[in-house]
Amino acid sequence: LHKDKDIKEKNLKDQIDVVINKISTYKVKPNYNKDIELSENIKILNKQLDKIKIQNIIKDKNKNVIKDKKIKTFTLRQQVLFDFPPKELRNIVDQSKKDIKKGIVVGFSIFEGKVGVAVGITNELTKIYDAVALVKIASEVLGGKGGGGRKDFAQAGGSNKDKIEEAFKNLSKEIN
Repeated sequence: LHKDKDIKEKNLKDQIDVVINKISTYKVKPNYNKDIELSENIKILNKQLDKIKIQNIIKDKNKNVIKDKKIKTFTLRQQVLFDFPPKELRNIVDQSKKDIKKGIVVGFSIFEGKVGVAVGITNELTKIYDAVALVKIASEVLGGKGGGGRKDFAQAGGSNKDKIEEAFKNLSKEIN
């Protein structure tokens, strides 16, 4: 029993070392705290690593491709993020809505062979456009099953990452 505990502790320490080394490659100080449990440290360090990866993707113009198009009196933004977890799209879309001030943001994320899509609409345009209806259009093209959300923000997924441009074209037609 004591030997099993030692093996488990060594495995946890090894996992911590791996994550600390990954964090260190980004020239960031790891959030390691020797006063808390090893398993808790692993959670904290993995969250830190995920956050760093996301920040780096956002800064990388090859992994965060933004195209803005003027439509009538507002901006239609297409944003494609590579190796980016879909659950983080909400934050990206919210930030882009602030950046463009008035418009519609369509964010796509490609992650682990799947594609996520999120549509955000600034307040003054929610009387004209519905994010849920728009995200469903994109989801169908991407091989997904609908999605959902609210009038100002909706999210869906799909399996066909090669159809992002087609999905965006279909949305653009609907918005024009």
